Formats: sequence, C-alpha cells, structure tokens
Amino acid sequence: MLELERFFWANGDPALLMMGEYHYGLVALSVLIAILVSCIAMQIAGIARDSHTALFRQMAIATGSLALGAGIWSMHFIGMLAFKLCTPVSYDPFLTALSVVPAILASWIALEMLAKDSVSPNQLMVGGVLMGAGIGAMHYSGMGAMQMAPMLRFDPLWFAISIVVSVVLAWLALWLRFGLHQSRYLGNGGTIALSGTAMGVAVASMHYVAMNAARFIGEEVAGHEHSLDTDLIIGITIVTVVLGGIVLAVNLSLRFRMLYKQLHLSEARQKAVFDTAVDGIITIDRRGIIVSVNPSVERLFGWEQSELIGRNIKMLMPDPQRSAHDQYLANYLSGGPKRVIGIGRETTAMRKDGSIFPIRLAVGELRLDDLVMFVGFITDISEQKRIEQLLEREATHDALTDLPNRRRLSASLPRAMARADRTGGLIGLLFIDLDGFKKINDDLGHDIGDELLKEVAQRLLSVSRRSDLVVRLAGDEFVMVLEGLHADAEARQVAEKTLAALCEPMDLEGHTVTVRASIGMAFYRAGCGLSAEAVLHQADLAMYAVKKRGKCSIASLN
Repeated sequence: MLELERFFWANGDPALLMMGEYHYGLVALSVLIAILVSCIAMQIAGIARDSHTALFRQMAIATGSLALGAGIWSMHFIGMLAFKLCTPVSYDPFLTALSVVPAILASWIALEMLAKDSVSPNQLMVGGVLMGAGIGAMHYSGMGAMQMAPMLRFDPLWFAISIVVSVVLAWLALWLRFGLHQSRYLGNGGTIALSGTAMGVAVASMHYVAMNAARFIGEEVAGHEHSLDTDLIIGITIVTVVLGGIVLAVNLSLRFRMLYKQLHLSEARQKAVFDTAVDGIITIDRRGIIVSVNPSVERLFGWEQSELIGRNIKMLMPDPQRSAHDQYLANYLSGGPKRVIGIGRETTAMRKDGSIFPIRLAVGELRLDDLVMFVGFITDISEQKRIEQLLEREATHDALTDLPNRRRLSASLPRAMARADRTGGLIGLLFIDLDGFKKINDDLGHDIGDELLKEVAQRLLSVSRRSDLVVRLAGDEFVMVLEGLHADAEARQVAEKTLAALCEPMDLEGHTVTVRASIGMAFYRAGCGLSAEAVLHQADLAMYAVKKRGKCSIASLN
C-alpha cells in the first residue's frame, strides 16, 4: 500500500498541486517527429515484407525498430521539454537513456506485425496490447527520470485511461495499416503516408494523454522562468531525422541491391533456358527483322547467329510463305486477324542449304509501350513425321512383300474410280491367284514360300506401269489396278505380260521353282455406277472361272 501511495496521488489537497503549461511549438514538433519516423517505419516494414531472405527481413526489422524507437523516445523527450513548470527540472541521464529500451521493444513488436502479409484479429489485438504497453512503459520510466523539488505522482483514473488509450490507439494504428493495404485507390505511397500519419498521431496522443495523469505536488519557485534548451532540442531533432534517414537509406540500398541480384539471377536463368532450349527461339521486330536467336536455331537451320541477326525472318521460309509474310505482318499490325499469334501449327521451314523440313511453330507477341516484338518457338518435327509415315506405311503395306495391302486398295480404288468418272477414263482390275502355291509351301517349307511371294511381287512390279497399283491382297492373291486405259485390250496385254513373267522359273535358295497363275479381269467404265467392292468381286469371279477351266490363263466377265 505504501508503494502505491508513492506512485499514485489520491484524495490529496488540490491546493498542493502545481499547474504547468505547454510550449505549443514544441508540441507540434514532437508530433511531426512521431509522424516522420512512423512513415519511415512503414516504408521499412514494406521492405521487410517483400524480402525473400530471413536474414534481410530481420535486419530491416531490427534497424527499423531502432529508428522508430529512437523517434518515439525523441517525441516523448521533446514533449517533456515542452511542458513548463515554475520550478527547476532536470533529468537523470541514465534513466532517461534507459527509457528508450521499451520504445525500441514496442517498435520491434510493431514492425514484426507490419512486416506480415496478413494478421488475424487475435494477433492484431496482442500486437496492440504489447505495443501500447511498451510505449506506456517508456513514457512512465522517462518521467521517472525527472529530477525536481516537487513530488511526482499519478492520478489513478488518468493512469488507467492512459494505458487503455495506449493499447487502443496502438491497435487502431496497426489495424488501419492492414486496412489501407487493401485499398486500390491510395497506392503504396499514399498508404504509407496515411498509415504513418495515423501511427504518429497515435503515438503522440498516447504521450499527451499520459502526461495528463501526472500530478506535481509542491510549491512554485518565485521568479523562476522556464528556459528552453534550444541546442538540445535541435540536436535531438537532427539526430532523430538523420538516424531515420540513414536507416531508411541503408535498407533501400540493400533492397535495391537484392532486387538487382534477383534481376541478374533471373536474367541468367532466362539466358540459360534460352541458350539450352532444344527448340529454336527467334525474336523479331515489327518489320520482321531478326533481333535474337538461340543456339538451337543455328543447329536447325545451319546459319550462324551473325548471319541471321538484322535480316528478315522470311529468309528461313520457303514459298509461298516467304512471299506472303511481309504483307501478313503488316495486315496484323494494322488490326488484321490473328491467324498465327498464340496458335501452334505445323508448317515448313528452309535450311541454309535450301532443304525443306517440317516444323511446329508457335508465335507469341510482346508489347512494351510502343515496342512490338514477336517470339517464335520452333520444333523440328522431321523425326515425328518420319515415324508417322512409317506407321502409315506399316498400316497400308504388306510386311513380307512391301506391296500395298487390302487397306490401301480399299482407299485407293474408290479414288481411282472417281478420277475415271471425271475424265471419262477406263480402269482395269487384274485379280491374280498363284496356282500350286500350297504344294510348294508344304514341300519346300514356309521360308521358300515367303521367298516365292517376294519374287512374285518383284515380277509384278517389273511388268506394271508407273501409274498402276500392285497389291498383295492376302496369302497368294494379288491385285493390279490399271488406270488410264483406252481399251480393254490394253489390260489384256498387261495380263499376258504378267502371266508370262510369273511362269518363268525361279531360283529360290538353290531350288528351281516354277509357278503358274490364274488371272481374272474386270473393268470400271466412267459412269457405270459400280462400287469398288463390285468390281473387285467381278475380277475374283473371273479368276475362279479360269481355275475351273484348267488354270494358268486369263479371263474376263465383262
């Protein structure tokens, strides 16, 4: 109880109280200092929040806490100097210096909070309580450093009000910072200025509300005139401003250095990706002039980089793309349709040696103010096309003889008939079946049988014309499609040559083999209306008619 009586003043004689007054110029200065260092702290908190490393974040918070704490302490001390009493007042140097510690701790709590992207209501409340308590501790410990004849006591009610005001205003300043951070209208500078002003006013309000709790008990000194230590006030102000400026400058310098390092690293990564990309990457300007190429372009096209830079991209295009490129680019830039931009497509390109190869091309557009650039990503799909052609050939050709198969015949014969309808032409179809192949296959083995089929295929090709289609239908059955005939007799001539070629003896792995064939003929005449299946069926029937008559001959049903 005795300790409380030494701290609080209650139920005393009001006549014993000394009244003081403020120098309002210094009050205004203290508020301005609080606002200035709060704005600096807001800027440093933003630097810490954007930091990508824990070390740099903690350095920013630590140095910012020092600047903000020193600024709050300076505001408090100048505010104390602004208070005039009719009695000499001095300050204990040690306690005065020690009172800055709670201010720095309160500032550290505030900056830790402000450096977060977001906080929960509970975190905001805890931060407000700790910050307010820290500033209150600084204020009352600083007032405890006063050395004077009158006794210093505090009104219990106003003491409680000052603590509540400290906590509420601290919470409000933090809440306002995060609330303004969501604003789309103020911008970063406006947010820092407004939230910094709010925090500065809050800090100053805490001080002057707490000063209202002070009670000075004693007698005025007659004739005492309160004098301002102008040099001390100017010195504190200059040191505070310079310290805040140095801390801000150092953090901005480190921030810019970090950003430069990140930019340099990003450029290095992009260059590494650009240089090591398997696909060719070409950048051109709005006139189609090549600005840059990566090493893969040199490999794909055979040109050196120095030979490409500054030349028109159309040098890498075959006709008709080469002739149309400049006009297409001009049409697009003047508002024409986007037929290429943002769309991957297959096309062809031309190497330095003039050879044409298939590519997949994707083009992107880059606009920076008035600068227009186009970036092309080029993939050589020659191997893909080769595999596709190989798969297509495997699907449409016989694996043993490499002749077109039934699937190819089903696709090609209707097209040939359509051409005949357009031109008034005549198509002959020869259905060839080997006589005695089963006996040869059984007597000499399947290997000899396979060799025989391959030899038959070669002999059929040797007697066919370049426009004819020779097909292995199945087993020992073959078909020849003869286009561009003028008369039925031409088909018979080809059939006779075919029969003669097949009847010649064959030397197959030391075995002399003679084979015969039955050939049925059918015709498709322009406008006759027969289907491909019908014509093939007629030729098949004709072939079986030959076999019934004794084989090794030629017959036609129409």
